[in-house]
Amino acid sequence: MANCLTASLLFALRKFKQDAEPLRCQASAEVGRNEQNCPRVLGIGIELQLGRRAAELEHLPRVLGQFEKFCTVGRSVAQGIPVCLWVRDAEGVQLKQSEE
Repeated sequence: MANCLTASLLFALRKFKQDAEPLRCQASAEVGRNEQNCPRVLGIGIELQLGRRAAELEHLPRVLGQFEKFCTVGRSVAQGIPVCLWVRDAEGVQLKQSEE
């Protein structure tokens, strides 16, 4: 899922001829037990970080507004597991946060 979201973001940036590399991705999962006491993944957190400052990139709001919907794996997993996604620029400024 993390790789799919990273690839989707990279594709969207390149579509607008924006070089934000290197991209960095970190993912984590919360594992616990459901109501039947069975082990399950209860949530996933993914943080993507651009290799450049947001001010250096054109069309960034448009890219950030649409790249998630093109991630096949991410959209599929999010139907059954809550997912939190953060996107930050090279200086750590939070550009996007979404929870599904």
